[in-house]
Amino acid sequence: MASSKPSGLKTAETVRSEDWADLTTGTSFALLIAPDGTILAANEAVAQRLEIPLSRFVGSCIYDHFPVETAARRRAMAAMALETGVAQSYEDVSSSGNVLDTVIHPVLGADGKAVTLAVFATDVTGQRRIMHERLRMATAIEQAVEAVVIYDTDFSIRYVNQAFEEMTGYSQSEVRGRSGELLYQGRHQQKSLGLIRTAMAEGEAWTGRTFNTRKDGRVIQVEKTVSPIRGRFGVPLGWVSVWRDVTHVAVLEKQLRQAQSMEAIGTLAGGIAHDFNNILGPIILHSELGQTMVPEGSPAHLSFSEILEAANRARALVDQILSLSRKHEADEPVLFRLSSICKECIKFLRPSLPATIAIVEDQRAEDDTILADPTQIHQVVMNLATNAAYAMREQGGTLTLAVQAVDLDLSMRSLFPDAGVGSYVMLTVKDTGQGMPKEHLERVFDPFFTTKKSLGTGLGLTVVHNIVTRHGGAVRLESSPGVGTAFHVLLPRSESPGLVPAETLIASPILGSGQVLFVDDEAALRTSTSMALTQLGYEVTCCASGQEAYDLFRAHPERYALVLADVTMPGMTGLDLARRIQDEHPEARVVLTSGYSDLINPEKARELGLGYLKKPYSTAALGLAVREVLDPGGK
Repeated sequence: MASSKPSGLKTAETVRSEDWADLTTGTSFALLIAPDGTILAANEAVAQRLEIPLSRFVGSCIYDHFPVETAARRRAMAAMALETGVAQSYEDVSSSGNVLDTVIHPVLGADGKAVTLAVFATDVTGQRRIMHERLRMATAIEQAVEAVVIYDTDFSIRYVNQAFEEMTGYSQSEVRGRSGELLYQGRHQQKSLGLIRTAMAEGEAWTGRTFNTRKDGRVIQVEKTVSPIRGRFGVPLGWVSVWRDVTHVAVLEKQLRQAQSMEAIGTLAGGIAHDFNNILGPIILHSELGQTMVPEGSPAHLSFSEILEAANRARALVDQILSLSRKHEADEPVLFRLSSICKECIKFLRPSLPATIAIVEDQRAEDDTILADPTQIHQVVMNLATNAAYAMREQGGTLTLAVQAVDLDLSMRSLFPDAGVGSYVMLTVKDTGQGMPKEHLERVFDPFFTTKKSLGTGLGLTVVHNIVTRHGGAVRLESSPGVGTAFHVLLPRSESPGLVPAETLIASPILGSGQVLFVDDEAALRTSTSMALTQLGYEVTCCASGQEAYDLFRAHPERYALVLADVTMPGMTGLDLARRIQDEHPEARVVLTSGYSDLINPEKARELGLGYLKKPYSTAALGLAVREVLDPGGK
């Protein structure tokens, strides 16, 4: 920084003849010294700084007032000015650490040689500190993780840091001087820009999230602030905006919201499933009993069939809701070929589809064996296939169910980021329907989202996604408006020895004999289950509470071949009843029934040596569960 210093110092006489105060105006320290260092004149600031009266200061040797090293450095600079006759400018440092911007002017005599030296020094310590602080701040901004953009008052870009260049792909040279509107493309982004410009017009700061388009065309989501830069008296100088890329954070937030939605649905499912299944139980059992009492083909038999079909649809709906819960009570997984499920689903679908929709089965895998719950996989295929058929309901088209083996390696991970490397069976359900717009693709797996007007619950694809991920697989969607939609489902492939048939229906009821102690707090279920057990050949004693059943069993334990108990009952639960019976009679056989319970599931029941029967149950399922406990090794 240049000092304010007098000019035109030609001769010693000229200096002495002018007023010293006028000569040193604007200079922190000024003095006139002889070649040997004797002080000829000085301003008051020098004397005050050295804490010496001015009258004593003038006439002394300037170098006597400083430490030896400091004096030697200043003497050398003075000698150079005397020798060369050229002013010497340098940055001096006082013993106290202050920085002095110093200039030594040689004062020439009549012969053109320097006869005295005029020294002018300005303390620039504060200015240097401010400059260093600004430099440090600029360095910090340049190296900050967040992108920083500085705009002029007309919204043209003055500065961007390195983080901005990395975030947007634009270099500083490409955007400097250009309007900030360059970074906002498309209607949605322009709307956000409008909100920002409105706040700027009102002189207010703006905070929020926007979408911005990178140089390569990729859209990122940005959390940003735009704040005014004000000078003295509040005069606007421009705007500073700080950007943080939250694209990945937004994805995680979406996943969290979806997880919370699933959790809420799971809680709702647990609350309604038990009571609803208790209602469905008697309907199913009485319908089956009614069918056996009337001639096949009669109007009454048809009515019972329709009632049973409606009840089973209601049971499937409850299962769909329950499948959204993390505590879903899954059936025992078995080995089966995925293509066999597809064939079964095609048999169900073909009669219900219009003639304008063709079904193509494309089997490309020699080994498509998976270890899974066949009922749930059947549900996956049916949901995807019925959605595909719905998309072609007006114009018709082709529904394709393709099965192939896939070895997923690192190069394919981008297609299925949720799946690990390994061997899979891939099911593709493809239609040639109307396709889906881009804004729907991100929401298709959200609970309750549906494009079906007045049809559907919006749970189908959510259920599909949940079932597939629970089996260690992944789902990928491809769709374009006017082209069609394809769902690709990956399921881990398994070895195929000892395949079990994939059919999920239970054969005809298994008959038996013996006394069954049945306990349930639902009167209608006690009646229907008692009738079903009687029809299967068992004698039945019914109880309305766990305590009543415990008292009866304790009085005559030898009388009962099996205890069939509901898990969720007021007072003594079915699980408490089973434990007390087993503690006193380890050989006793107990089967627990439940539509949904946090207390028990099939796996935990097996660990406790108990049977398990899921509500609502059919007569055939009831007979099978009882027979498996009474005769584990039987046929």
